[in-house]
Amino acid sequence: MSKSALAITDEHQDLADAAIGQLTRLSGRAAARASLEGGSSHPDDMWKAATDLGWLGLAVAEEHGGSGFGLAELAVVLEAQGRELTPGPFLPTVSAAVVIDRCASDSLRTQLLPSLCDGSAVGALGVSGSVVVGADRDVTGEVPAVLGAPDADVLVLIARDDVVVVDAKTDGVTVSALESLDTTRSVGSVTLRGVTVAEDRVLRGAARRARTAWRILASAEAVGVAWASLEMAVEYAKVREQFGRTIGTFQAVKHHAANMLVDAEQTAAAVWDAARASDLDSAWFAGAVAASHAIRSQVCNAENNIQLHGGIGFTWEHDAHLYLRRARTLAALMGDGGDPLLDVVEAKRSGQAHGAKFTLPPEAEEYRKQAREAAEKVRSLPQDKRRDFLVDSGYLVPHWPKPWGRAADVLEQLVIEEEFADVERPDMGITGWVALTIAQAGTDDQRERWVEPVLRGEVMWCQLFSEPNAGSDAAAVRTAAKKVDGGWRVTGQKVWTSLAQHCQWGLATVRTDPEAPKHAGVTMMAIDMKAPGVKVNPLRGLTGDSHFNEVFFDDVFVPDSDVVGDVNKGWLVARATLGNERISIGGGSGGPTGFDTDDLIKLLDSVPADVAAHHVLRAGEVIAEIHTLRLLNLRRASRAIAGAEPGPEGNVTKLLVAESVQHLTELALALAGSSAVVGGNQKLLRGYLGGRAMTIAGGTSEITRNTIAERILGLPRDPLLK
Repeated sequence: MSKSALAITDEHQDLADAAIGQLTRLSGRAAARASLEGGSSHPDDMWKAATDLGWLGLAVAEEHGGSGFGLAELAVVLEAQGRELTPGPFLPTVSAAVVIDRCASDSLRTQLLPSLCDGSAVGALGVSGSVVVGADRDVTGEVPAVLGAPDADVLVLIARDDVVVVDAKTDGVTVSALESLDTTRSVGSVTLRGVTVAEDRVLRGAARRARTAWRILASAEAVGVAWASLEMAVEYAKVREQFGRTIGTFQAVKHHAANMLVDAEQTAAAVWDAARASDLDSAWFAGAVAASHAIRSQVCNAENNIQLHGGIGFTWEHDAHLYLRRARTLAALMGDGGDPLLDVVEAKRSGQAHGAKFTLPPEAEEYRKQAREAAEKVRSLPQDKRRDFLVDSGYLVPHWPKPWGRAADVLEQLVIEEEFADVERPDMGITGWVALTIAQAGTDDQRERWVEPVLRGEVMWCQLFSEPNAGSDAAAVRTAAKKVDGGWRVTGQKVWTSLAQHCQWGLATVRTDPEAPKHAGVTMMAIDMKAPGVKVNPLRGLTGDSHFNEVFFDDVFVPDSDVVGDVNKGWLVARATLGNERISIGGGSGGPTGFDTDDLIKLLDSVPADVAAHHVLRAGEVIAEIHTLRLLNLRRASRAIAGAEPGPEGNVTKLLVAESVQHLTELALALAGSSAVVGGNQKLLRGYLGGRAMTIAGGTSEITRNTIAERILGLPRDPLLK
């Protein structure tokens, strides 16, 4: 089974397995350790493997000596290089080759790319410094640090808005080797004085594309560093004992590990998206998002790996510090070309904050034709007729099974999202999640009675799961049902039920077998909220509104026909409901704030310059995080379509949806200052207050982190809870 975070398709998994297998056989980590004591930072066997297997030319056109694949395939190999700490100038060489392949003339590609692809030449890419090209193509300036420069034959250097390509041995070019924290690869400064280059060696206007390529490829390697650090920490936490138990049972350790997974997953999703780009221009924002995650996640995970290892992680003999050296060095070189977070903000400001463009297969065109016609039809209808059309056509919930939706796969969903971008479609929220569960687990009669009225906006449902004293433990059900003739009598209490006062029906977890274990003996029932014995008591929240409710059941009769799923197996149905929140690519209910990243940019641009400068990087982080939520969901859908095993995206998304709302409004409140708290921005203030519920409702973020650590990373449960 592939260990690659970037690989989803069978082809990419096979490539990842081959790369990791080869680098493991060559003892990449051992070679990395040997470099600490003077061993080679450019070992022959590592370089020969890269050339023999064609890795150097993966993303280069076939006519110039490459394989004709794309950045996505190259990213999979780079992730493997990061995981195994492979020494050598692979990253700088392929980065230089990609820039030449995407930006240079045919003559220069023909001249330089074959040798870069077959390993007879080494390349390096410099993305910072003071290099300029004069009117007579006289190149001068300095780049303080270029990865692989001391080994390079071909230097590709950003020169303001352009890129210049020079031979390292040319008169006037001086490369000085630097002592690097990461001893596995050479780093050098490059100085150019009086170097005149041919016209085709100045790639006009290519600087942004070169920086984008570097960000995507370096971030792919960072994915490997982040995941290797996480896996090393988790394996140690499973076996290291303290105080009579493995340290992985302690919640503090679990939360460290869960945070490491969240960071690694965000980076993987962002790199995966950027690497699919069909051109570097469209990948500018995506590459900046990827780099912003990668710079942080690889360093945080490498540092936390040492922390979770304790004293042994601080020793020279342990490999943990090798990953820290790689992470810190790569992060510094990635930041040299300008902080990607500034580009994230600028892209949002200029309307370019979208995922990378990529080529869809031919069958997408039929989906597009149908979706475009439907979208045009919706726009032409009066407002009161639009929802019925969306329901009848299946475009209201395209990811739902027929006859309610279109059973749209990930390809059709992508097309629909593009074509319906400016068409408002009702978000049914919890009502939709419940109705989808009924469509999946209900009887034919239940589907007939309940699903279509939900789609047409005639009925609302609530989730009757949480109970007093249970908190996030949704399986701790005490509301009880006793079997009677024709049905059940239900008595008990639910709490924190969203919008129950407005709902006609509720889907409830009810204990029908008090002798069974906690997760057994539970049955799912649909309860008429107007039935005798049902009492709804609104709870006023800190916003002043009554969003949540207490619901009391006093001997409420529920007919057998309203039991959803099998008796005593309701927990399976409940889990399906909890999992239905984010099945569609764009789907699920957004946060309750009404304040979004567009509002954040307007606020950032309205405050004094010194205030904006203080907060602009944090704004970039928030925008990147929120953008990545969609990418995580898209990867989840892509796994399902590819038939791959489920990934961690579902739990990660739940956590980030909740916390990103708070990150957004907390930053906005800091920007707004006193005006927000004295009534100057009611939308923001209500969003901030309402957002405090997001990390509590539906299971607290702390419990979600425990779930990630135990169910995804395999850390043991607290023995006191078994």
